Amino acid sequence: MNLKLIILIVVLLAKTSICNAQGTTQVYSQNKEANSYYAKALHYIEIGTPSKGGSPDSLQIAVQYLQKAVKADPNFVNAYIELCRTYWKFNFSFPNYIKYYGNAPSILPKAKIAISKALRIDSASSHAYSELGRMNLFYEYKFDEALKNFAKAIKYDSTNAANYAYYGETLALQGKWDEAQQWLGKANKISPNDASVLVTTGWYYHWQRKYDTAEQYFNKINPESWARAFYLCLNDIAKGKAAQGVEILKSFDPSGNGILANGGTKALLAYALIKSGQIDEARKLLKKTEELNQVVNYRSAICYVALGEYDKAFELLNNELNEQHDNWLIWLKYDNAWDAVHNDKRYKEVLKKMPFDK
Repeated sequence: MNLKLIILIVVLLAKTSICNAQGTTQVYSQNKEANSYYAKALHYIEIGTPSKGGSPDSLQIAVQYLQKAVKADPNFVNAYIELCRTYWKFNFSFPNYIKYYGNAPSILPKAKIAISKALRIDSASSHAYSELGRMNLFYEYKFDEALKNFAKAIKYDSTNAANYAYYGETLALQGKWDEAQQWLGKANKISPNDASVLVTTGWYYHWQRKYDTAEQYFNKINPESWARAFYLCLNDIAKGKAAQGVEILKSFDPSGNGILANGGTKALLAYALIKSGQIDEARKLLKKTEELNQVVNYRSAICYVALGEYDKAFELLNNELNEQHDNWLIWLKYDNAWDAVHNDKRYKEVLKKMPFDK
């Protein structure tokens, strides 16, 4: 065996060993220091995610470790993507959530910088394009731009069902219902139990007021997930079964310290209470969200529509559009909670500022 062949075999074996090591020890970066920071960040994300009852202070530590990871390895794509995702975890209305990274307009620039860096390093990163598409859709309301980035995400990873669902969701918001259903069908075929796919498909039918079909998808979500309770409650209210919606939320979180510690869920419960005639209890919840600095403008606005207090409702809705800029605004055209004010010029003015089908 000649010397060149021996050297080639040694090199190939070395590369194989590195790949195997990455698979077993989860080496995300060849820089050991960066990889150590990243691993620590993942731990703090696990215990700090507010939507899972975690402490935002722990999530803050995760951000610091991710920042250290990309400083140690400026080409660490996964760390940039995780940094983007972690910023958005703060956009969950736990008490005083604004004091951390503020609302969506404050988070958006930081998150986009992280994703832009990831894409400069790896222009074929499906995960990065997916995150960029989600920001386009939920926080910038740039539906056409979102479609382009979800298409790229699918191009570079055709197995991720969530991206097909997001693509379909965006088409639905543009009024392209039949085309949207085809994409959602693809998503459900690839991964019928994926939570993002189930939620998005449920939304699709809910927006069309096909509430029984929407319920079928929401029911399939993991029973331990807050999303299941939240959307089943919302769907029951739309079906005229508000009392049942109240029971769903209260039984899911009897202590009130879990999902009901969230301002958006408090407002949903308040809405269900209003619709079931329990006005005093609803007003107490709305007041509590204000006292705890966790008002989700869109969800609270809906409560005031139900109470017939339209001036307050539109004050909150305009705050949502001009200040909070949250993902709930994409519901505005298809949410039956606004039916009572469809002819109000203030509703029409806000609607014109959104890129729905005209």
